[in-house]
Amino acid sequence: MIVAKIAAVIVGTVVVLAVLVSALETVVLPRGFTRIGRFSFAVADRVLIHRWGSRQREDNLRALYAPIALVSLPLLWMLCVTLGFSLIFWGISHDTAQRAFEISGSSLLTLGFAEPSGTGRIALSFVEATIGLGLVALLISYLPTIYAAHHGRGNGISRLRPFAGTPAAPVSLLANLQRSRSLDNPELWQAMGTWLLELEQTHTSFPALAYFPETSPDQSWVASVGSVLDGSALLLSASDATSGNREGIGGPMLVLANGIPALVRIGRAAGLPIEPPALLVDLMASWSQPAPSVSIRRQEYMAALDQLGSVIDVPEGERDECWQRFAWIRSGYDLALRGLAGLTRAPPSPWTTDRPAEVGRPRVLVRRPIRVDWTISDSG
Repeated sequence: MIVAKIAAVIVGTVVVLAVLVSALETVVLPRGFTRIGRFSFAVADRVLIHRWGSRQREDNLRALYAPIALVSLPLLWMLCVTLGFSLIFWGISHDTAQRAFEISGSSLLTLGFAEPSGTGRIALSFVEATIGLGLVALLISYLPTIYAAHHGRGNGISRLRPFAGTPAAPVSLLANLQRSRSLDNPELWQAMGTWLLELEQTHTSFPALAYFPETSPDQSWVASVGSVLDGSALLLSASDATSGNREGIGGPMLVLANGIPALVRIGRAAGLPIEPPALLVDLMASWSQPAPSVSIRRQEYMAALDQLGSVIDVPEGERDECWQRFAWIRSGYDLALRGLAGLTRAPPSPWTTDRPAEVGRPRVLVRRPIRVDWTISDSG
């Protein structure tokens, strides 16, 4: 019995410390998913995400998935603290397990209906009550932070919608920018680059944001980001052919230099098995090499050039070289874009979310990346 009591105290202490570390790394010093956070999302996924007979029911449950998992996380913290201190109270006294649980719950929730005896156990109940109040305070600050970041992401999508269209598409983005005489507006490109940097900061600190759906069901933050990157890549790939220099493409280059690492880091924070981001300058240095394999087909790129004849006038003899440059740029974020499209189950958008990877369920406890099938379907 003495050994069991000692083991209970040790296990209870470890559980409480794990909760404190999880809460601090989630709210105070966010570093992505902790084990407890990963468990919360994995369980919510297995409870809510199923293949129902009704597509509308599936979409509604998927929309609730991230908010429910996020709200469940603080409740899981409280439950773990209660169980941890129950083990500690049982291990340092002769109380029954039920009595230890009552003391722990009463202390954590500051109800006061079950009082411990002895100075040491009373002091321990004060510690638990302080932890409980601290978790409540973290919850009060945590949820508004998450929803403020989600609101900021939605504002960026709304500002982009008049140009990128619904659903967002890179060809529409460039054509509408040209029609509105905003294609060479450096402030517009700088605003896009700033938005991508803000997405990186929020979505790598709080990976749960990647699962949050948009207010409008026909919009997707993944498609919007992909449209900005693809539009910039189209301009940059054809820049030498159209102008003989790189004047006027500083904005698209800035967007790609910031956006490619941002999207890759967001994907890695969400658990996708992708390599660290490549620098734009390194991708550009590979332009002379054969084009890598990407999900965009050469025919699609050539069709985009035909549609954008008034924006990107590329001579027929230089199109292969432009395609080679585009493929190298796209290779820097192709897997991240397809993985996030599959992860968020985004509505189809040209070039971005219409060819998603098949992403498996979140891991329950282990830190291994999520299983992903990168095979492109014939319809993609």
